[in-house]
Amino acid sequence: MGRMRLVFTPGDDQGYAEARHGLLEQFHVWARRHRVEVDTALVAAAVDYKYARDRRLGRWARSHVADALGMWFPRKVTVLEPDDVPPAFHALIDFLAAHDWLDPQSDAPAALHEQVRHSTPALHDGIADERNYDLGKFWGVQLYRHGVDPADPSAVQRFLNRAGSGEADVDRHALAEIMRRDADVPAGTDPDPELPPVLLPGAATLVRAAEQSVALDQLRKLTRWVRAGRRLTSDGRLNRADALDLARHLELDHIYRDKARTSDDLPEVSLLLRWARAARLVRPVRGRLVPVKSAAPVLNRPIELWQRVFESVGRLGDNLGGTDVFGAPSLFGMSLAQALPMLWVGLYAAGGGPVPLERFHRLVRDTVNADCGCVVDDLAGDVEQRLWRRDVTALLDAMELLGAIELGETLDSDELDALVELAQRDDPDPTVVTLTPMGLWAVHQHLVERGLHVPAPGELADEDIEYVCVRLSGVRTDVAEAELTAWAKARRPADAARELDRFLRRCDVASHRGMALHALEQTGRPGPAAGHRPVRHESGDRRPGADAAAPAQRTGPGTHPRPALRRDLEPTG
Repeated sequence: MGRMRLVFTPGDDQGYAEARHGLLEQFHVWARRHRVEVDTALVAAAVDYKYARDRRLGRWARSHVADALGMWFPRKVTVLEPDDVPPAFHALIDFLAAHDWLDPQSDAPAALHEQVRHSTPALHDGIADERNYDLGKFWGVQLYRHGVDPADPSAVQRFLNRAGSGEADVDRHALAEIMRRDADVPAGTDPDPELPPVLLPGAATLVRAAEQSVALDQLRKLTRWVRAGRRLTSDGRLNRADALDLARHLELDHIYRDKARTSDDLPEVSLLLRWARAARLVRPVRGRLVPVKSAAPVLNRPIELWQRVFESVGRLGDNLGGTDVFGAPSLFGMSLAQALPMLWVGLYAAGGGPVPLERFHRLVRDTVNADCGCVVDDLAGDVEQRLWRRDVTALLDAMELLGAIELGETLDSDELDALVELAQRDDPDPTVVTLTPMGLWAVHQHLVERGLHVPAPGELADEDIEYVCVRLSGVRTDVAEAELTAWAKARRPADAARELDRFLRRCDVASHRGMALHALEQTGRPGPAAGHRPVRHESGDRRPGADAAAPAQRTGPGTHPRPALRRDLEPTG
């Protein structure tokens, strides 16, 4: 049996293209050996359908066959001889079955063959009616019918001109129906990310983390310092004397106090004041800064106060790093409030992290490029990028003070080289970001409120093992091992070992093999080599905390010491 990937992550078109090429090569060998003569292009189209449908090439149910023959082929595939399609499907089913590549939740080969026969009339009817085509297929069929070479741009343009003037005979009623149908389709939106299960902390961890939050303690002190009210300047700022008094009270801005002429010259105090207002702990009323009365009871409820402050981060705005003579534009016009959800999703998708900060910067730039329809990186000068990174750093420092994240630095030379390529600059930021247990819980709440599907631990236990490994790629070690253990315990040891053996015989991804071997150990049947095999991510290092690549603690001037990365997650229930 050859090596073969059958499950892919969203957007892994390159990985799919390589696997598709390998699969078709093996199909050629199998077809020659078994004297099967079919149009391989139609086999490839069937595989393309499955990638477009759910990226699981080894899962075929009768409903998939019916959809492919009744909808996909008539709409997407230019078929010259409709009678050639069913034999190609029969051959693909036999090929997958012969290699034991149909996953455990696929329908039996006999049932799939029967569905091909049942769906053949729908295939013929769909191909015969040009109204079922999509626009690309419609014009592809017209070019073939009129003997126009699609590889000749001039010939294609001449034909389109003739069709537009009515000189070329095309089915205008079918074309009008296709155009109407396309116009009724809503504009495409990015699909929701496929998030992994994570281990959420228990109540004791949440309470302890909230009580130890530096930012929460400072915001609570600030709110009580305001007392009956503090006078504001005409432009809504604390006067210099009060700002300095607050800085001394909170023991902040030590290096700025002597030269401060306004409250804006005290960046830590300014950020806390903005944060307290965003969290609705204080508010301006008739020229005075006063506490919000309804927030008073929350000050003594740590978890509720922590969540309130966390949710207010998106309302802090930009320019968090202070004033600048150039202003402080966000990168290419994207505000921090727009970009912040991308960071939360990326961290959660990694099981909490660690995630290189440069990956976040790259995602923001790619998103703006996609929205603009062109590459706009060069439009942002060095000043703009410096200010954007300064504001992101200020935001992350605030979230670290709150206790939502922990910051470290990658020191591994290979990883630094990868960051240079990712950032497309010679001085990439080596920072890595990890969600604390409290941050993981808060982001979980945030994603649920957004309506995203957030799998619970053990939710993947009924899936085939390759799909589980793909979904767990890149997550933290404790998350992956817990989910793989749940997968193994959800089936009889013999059944689990059999499925793992099937997968290991064709798996060519090192991290997936490591996960499968860990699951195999949970069945009581160790793999080829004795001893524990840690789950590894794509680069081969354990996550988190590999001895050779553990993030170093990052300490900035005037900040509290960075604590070690936490691993004390408590599963609930």
